[in-house]
Amino acid sequence: MLNQSSQYCSRWLMNWSLQPATMIAALAVGMSSPLKGITINGFVLDEAVIPVTHIKRAAPEKDYIPSIDDTKWLSASAQSLLSNEDEVISVTVGAETRAYPLRILVWHEIVDDTIGDTPVVVTYSALTGSAIVFEPGITATGERREFGGSGLLYNSGILFYDRENEYLWSQLRMSGVSGEACDEELPMVPSRRLTWAVWKRLYPQGRVLSPETGHERDYAGEWPYSEYANDRATLFPFDINRNEFSTKERVVGLRIGEYSRCWPMEKLRGKGELYDTVGTHQVTVKFDEKNNEVLVADMMTGKPMPVVSTYWFGWQAFYPDTSVWIPFD
Repeated sequence: MLNQSSQYCSRWLMNWSLQPATMIAALAVGMSSPLKGITINGFVLDEAVIPVTHIKRAAPEKDYIPSIDDTKWLSASAQSLLSNEDEVISVTVGAETRAYPLRILVWHEIVDDTIGDTPVVVTYSALTGSAIVFEPGITATGERREFGGSGLLYNSGILFYDRENEYLWSQLRMSGVSGEACDEELPMVPSRRLTWAVWKRLYPQGRVLSPETGHERDYAGEWPYSEYANDRATLFPFDINRNEFSTKERVVGLRIGEYSRCWPMEKLRGKGELYDTVGTHQVTVKFDEKNNEVLVADMMTGKPMPVVSTYWFGWQAFYPDTSVWIPFD
């Protein structure tokens, strides 16, 4: 851990803007001590519902990692950025399906968008490996709520802020964590995490986010978190509550009210369709080998449930009481 972070730090000192992973690892070395104030990156944390001393800076200021607020779109056949193995977050609203490439999201973390008449906010946290789409809600004046990057982390997960009041919101907690937004939930919008090859086969008439974002980033370059994803170590501290799985093992998590449950993705392979319970809700769980995704649906209605694909360490940090499915063989 120390050697890896030190190596990243040396690169960052030569050029601050090399890569987001480089920048974050360098800050992890220099900013891991507990905070002594209640304001960081300009955000007031007096009434935060998460421990202020556990909030870490991942960027020197808010909006240093810029959100995408003006989206442009391409047909599947017109895009030239993605290879078949690249991943996208797929969102379908009505008859329209859009793909948000992780190659773009990794540099921005937040996309404020509207699909048809439906506002959505697409979020991606590379450090916890989680991509979640939310309903953004509305402001006091009835406008759609818009979000930006705070440059802050909690349990290695991103905190973003609303531009109206500058309250902080946690992606994996799925709620506000400061000011009057404390504990206000962000409803999830169902999404799918698919490879580009699968997505363009399933949605040939869909549209994909254009790399013309208004920001100069090397979207086609080497994936900036490749070393991190393959290392058990994390760059920032997190609450260690459970140890059933390796730190970076990918799980699929579902939260229904006060209940949460997760399924280790790889252990679902070859198991067929499972019948499970989350609180009082009965669900079906199936690993779709063809599309390489886990599908969770309400057993009574067949309606897909909005789940989160994330690293185990992130899920257990935010949901220490989560139940876990573990195969008997």
